[in-house]
Amino acid sequence: MAVPLRVLIVEDKEDDAALLVRELAQGGYAPAHQRVDTARAMELALTAQPWDLVIADYAMPSFSGTAALELLTASGLDIPFIVVSGAIGEETAVAAMKAGAHDYLMKSALGRLVPAVRRELQDAEVRRSKRASEQALREANLRLRALSSRVLEIQETERRQLARELHDEIGQALTAVKINLQALLPHLRAGAGAQRIEDSIEIVDDVLAQARNLSLKLRPAQLDDLGLPAALRWYLDRQARIAGVAIHFDSDGLPARFRPDIETACFRIAQEAVTNALRHGRPGEISVRLACEGPVVHLYVRDNGAGFDVGRARNKAIDGGSLGLLSMEERATLAGGRAEFRSTPGNGAEVHAWFDEPARVAR
Repeated sequence: MAVPLRVLIVEDKEDDAALLVRELAQGGYAPAHQRVDTARAMELALTAQPWDLVIADYAMPSFSGTAALELLTASGLDIPFIVVSGAIGEETAVAAMKAGAHDYLMKSALGRLVPAVRRELQDAEVRRSKRASEQALREANLRLRALSSRVLEIQETERRQLARELHDEIGQALTAVKINLQALLPHLRAGAGAQRIEDSIEIVDDVLAQARNLSLKLRPAQLDDLGLPAALRWYLDRQARIAGVAIHFDSDGLPARFRPDIETACFRIAQEAVTNALRHGRPGEISVRLACEGPVVHLYVRDNGAGFDVGRARNKAIDGGSLGLLSMEERATLAGGRAEFRSTPGNGAEVHAWFDEPARVAR
């Protein structure tokens, strides 16, 4: 059975066009064709219906194969384009191929037409399949990014709720227990009973401290109440006291608030970078800087510790090891930004995250 083929023939001579159609029919195709010989006619034909193939004469009185190729390229359509000519030099043929023609042949050698058409149609199908696969991959990545963003959003919401419940409900309940225990002490004589009350008060104090620390780790209230610069300053001061390491923070002249997703991303990236530096780098000092250049917000975390091999760390993360680098990259990407890492063994490390979308909310 003949294979249907929609052919646009750019040719000024009806007889030559008929020869092309006959050659295609003899080669197993059922060509449905239209002949054009001007730029305007070709423009109209390209927009009127889809085409499987364009065959163009190289030289015509009021049009040319080169002009036809330029017109097809400008349309953005990916259609096999074959140049056919009565006389064409090698240099001209090479120039046509470089310009985007898929093949060329002489009118005296039309026996090559069908094999050339068959090959170019197959190649066009491969290109279409590749584009479809790439589009499907892009759409899948967009869906995955949206899902990841939603997961992080839900995670942060749950962290916020748990942190407030620990602070408000459990913290208040434990504080009430402590007050009641303290009220009992004056009514007890020194002895085993009083000692047990004092021991219980110490236990309540320990649990209160643990609940407070857990609440802060889940999500510090400063981030929601005071904004990113204040939350980072509080967090870094706290880490400096706990670790005994000098941590410097600079955010002079910045607005108090940024977009919520950027605030969360910056805080978590800084948290991850500082934790990694303290855990693996053994630094003498760490510097954190938050800066704005126009609408773009930048976060820099630098340390003078042991450093690491970025490529090896990334491969380890991909293989299922520590996910710190990938986590920071993902958080930055989901907030409309990027993150990059600079480090070599023995020379400290730097994490740089920036967000190209407008980040400011209010001063």
